[in-house]
Amino acid sequence: MTHLPRTPRRRALGAVLGLLMGAGLLAAAPVQAQGQPQGGGAFPDRPLKIILMFPAGNGLDTSTRNFADALGKELGQPVVVDNRPGANGVIAFSAVRMAPADGYTLLVGSSSGITIPVAYGKSLPYDPFKDFKLVGGMLRAPAILTVPPDSKFTTIRQMIEVGKAKPEALTIGTYSDGYYLTSQRLANLAGIKLRNVPYKGYPASLPDLAAGRIDIGYGDATATQELIKAGKIRALAVTGTTRHPNYPDVPTVAESGLPDFSYYSWDVFLVRSETPAPVTEKLMAAIQRVLHGPDYPAFLRANGSEPMLDDMPAIQKMMVDEVTLYKSLIASTSAESR
Repeated sequence: MTHLPRTPRRRALGAVLGLLMGAGLLAAAPVQAQGQPQGGGAFPDRPLKIILMFPAGNGLDTSTRNFADALGKELGQPVVVDNRPGANGVIAFSAVRMAPADGYTLLVGSSSGITIPVAYGKSLPYDPFKDFKLVGGMLRAPAILTVPPDSKFTTIRQMIEVGKAKPEALTIGTYSDGYYLTSQRLANLAGIKLRNVPYKGYPASLPDLAAGRIDIGYGDATATQELIKAGKIRALAVTGTTRHPNYPDVPTVAESGLPDFSYYSWDVFLVRSETPAPVTEKLMAAIQRVLHGPDYPAFLRANGSEPMLDDMPAIQKMMVDEVTLYKSLIASTSAESR
């Protein structure tokens, strides 16, 4: 890069820029050529960062750190995980939106930060679809429907029969907008009513489920494993398109009489939309190598998830379709509550 002499005019401009940076009105990002990393060498020539909207210590944090280690080996640079929980993902998304568009800062995005707020029409300081660029899938995980040990039904078909015969709606415990909305889709397909009982987290719902204070539990398939083994709750069906490896004897919802229903929670990798194509292409290739390698998929499957192997157009379509579905579910549940 050719360096210009430091003229009085350039010194004055530098002083103005310094004031703006000090006031927080201008990001202190280095000027760089299109597609050129900050260090001036081939991307990447320094450590990368993955920003996660959830706190350290949960299952997704563990999966992300495992992925970061594998990605670092593929790229030849360390990849660290930076937890930025809070504000339903706004803190994490905003941090990436304000970072340089150079590919060194990635974001783990999920339905709770992308499709659900868009479907609800929430006011955000960014556009999840326009301000970020998809660079790869990460994982997806089916959910599980469970009931108390002495429940009147042992299958989805029996649940539907009881739901149709019961004048008041069956109760279902959920702990996120995604689970709430998809439980209502399940009810619509089954032709029954499911009255939502919201919880702050899945573990909070499980004592009520085991005691029979709610009729159905709906959430993470891995978290219920020990309770099911102990006989404190019973598995009804899993929501994936295939049976869960940890529950080979438990049918899918589709197998149980609702062939149009499936649900996965999912997580993908994003960067700023302005990130140069050569950089994003290198990230995409490295992410695909991790997802198709021997180690990370085995780690996920051992923990009840699976790698998200779809190509970029398929993932993008899935997210757009999910917004459309959630909008229709929000409209129908709002109309019913009037």
